[in-house]
Amino acid sequence: MNTLDQILQERLVLSDNKIHIYLIQFDLFDDQHCMQYLSEDERIRAEKLKIAEKKNQFVITRSVLRLLLSSSLGKSYQDIDFFYGEHGKPSIKESLNNKPIEFNISHSENYALIAIALGNRVGVDIEKINADIDHQSLSKRFFSENEKNDLIKCADELQLDSFYRVWCRKESFIKATGKGVAYGLDRFSVTLDETIDGGIEVLTFKPLDDKWFCYDLINIDNYKTALTTSIKGGGIIIHK
Repeated sequence: MNTLDQILQERLVLSDNKIHIYLIQFDLFDDQHCMQYLSEDERIRAEKLKIAEKKNQFVITRSVLRLLLSSSLGKSYQDIDFFYGEHGKPSIKESLNNKPIEFNISHSENYALIAIALGNRVGVDIEKINADIDHQSLSKRFFSENEKNDLIKCADELQLDSFYRVWCRKESFIKATGKGVAYGLDRFSVTLDETIDGGIEVLTFKPLDDKWFCYDLINIDNYKTALTTSIKGGGIIIHK
């Protein structure tokens, strides 16, 4: 499992068609120690988070992201500035080989995923499965008609697992587009099928400039994970 020492020692080499996925287990990190890698405005932002878990998640994931970007760019983590799009997705101005460095973060309870790629828009999602969630009401509210029909066909004992598989894929997609929930969760469809090496294509009802592809990622007990990318193929490198 990744630790701060491993992150500090590892050199991240970005290349075309490669997506790096880092699995972070929060209880292996000291958030107070990680605080030193944040900018002043990030430390202020962290201190404003009143829920200890949320503060811990932000401090650790942002510090790890800074260190990874620092490693890939060959510059100090202190010199990396984040900018935010219309819907809040962060980015940096630096590029490699005239291609933008794309990244995305997701966290749920004790785990986080960080995705970093070169010239390939990415979105990740990780969700802790909650057996008490009213997944039927949520699917009726947020899923497309295709997804609702597919979920209804699932055996009762598989519906919760299938719901989370769809939910993770949908979240990773809207994060990859940079539009978030503003895109509309019911305006595109993913399937319940297991992904294969080439990923599964996202069906969008309002065509975008690019096609999008979903992948299942890491198997963790009682969690679901997903990645959406704008370029099919290449390699997914998982660091855990």
